[in-house]
Amino acid sequence: MPDEICYIDTRTVATLLEEIAVVDVVEEALRSHALGRTVMPAEAYLRWTTDDGWARSLTLPAALGMPTGTAGIKVINGNVANPGRGVARASGLVLLFDVLTGQVRTVMAAANLSAMRTAAVSIIGVRRLAPRPVEHALVIGAGPIGAAHVRLLCQEPTVRTVWVHDLDGDRAAAVAALTSDVRVRVDPVRDRASVIGDADVIVAATTSVNAHLGLRHIRPGTLVVNVGLDDCAQDLLLGADHLVVDSWALVADDDKRLLGQLIRSGRVTAAGDSTSARAEQVVRAELGQLIAGSVMVSPRQDDRVVLNPFGMAVNDIALATAVEQSAAAKGFGLPLPR
Repeated sequence: MPDEICYIDTRTVATLLEEIAVVDVVEEALRSHALGRTVMPAEAYLRWTTDDGWARSLTLPAALGMPTGTAGIKVINGNVANPGRGVARASGLVLLFDVLTGQVRTVMAAANLSAMRTAAVSIIGVRRLAPRPVEHALVIGAGPIGAAHVRLLCQEPTVRTVWVHDLDGDRAAAVAALTSDVRVRVDPVRDRASVIGDADVIVAATTSVNAHLGLRHIRPGTLVVNVGLDDCAQDLLLGADHLVVDSWALVADDDKRLLGQLIRSGRVTAAGDSTSARAEQVVRAELGQLIAGSVMVSPRQDDRVVLNPFGMAVNDIALATAVEQSAAAKGFGLPLPR
């Protein structure tokens, strides 16, 4: 109703996501973006100092469809010190708008949705960029995003083993224990060096600002997905046989993460750029371009491939819209007066 806003809480969002083909929804959003059927302004970044470091707030707007079919924003806030307080590292809200009136129509908890859309992008990358069939995967980081990756990796038909590593061994064990799929073995590992050479894909999902994955750690024929902050070292970003991003504009505009800094210094450039002959590395494609078929990247069996997603609002809004539609069909959600 126009005089009401629907609120969908964390538990309900998680329940509805179980029944949604998350990877398919995100793949279609990436395709639409590559075909110019979305609007995605720059995100707003707010950071402030706290007693134990710093906190930040990100606001990500987007609209999808031609003409616009859905529009909204995600606000996601966090502090890396939060787990020590017994609080989630990141949390936030998605607001979906009525595209005719501009009024806020639906508000939903964002944390689970954000983790699942991040993992879905990685799975899309695995399907298109892995140099060899992925049987063994290593997930570094056992937070909510790491857990979402474990869940989706276990659904891939070729995957037989998923190793989970975290500096907190208990967290890795807890994530591994969440999996009941008897087809895939999910094991926590305290020493990642014992398995990293056997992994066909490595997902780095930590909050580290100190790079810990170098070129020497990655065997030929491995896909590395860097969904954390700065997990990948400079030599890996520059030495990979193929480097792919989700959004060149977002990555290039960022001056906080290492890849953005390398782009701004001219050491990394985009394919087809006039300066590419002088750069040390070239970003081969955006992931959506691979989906849309406008660019081809075909890794050889012994290539090292790095996928460095930044995180795109079009994926959040597309997935939130699917959650909203499912909630409406099932009669879920709490109506709130404006």
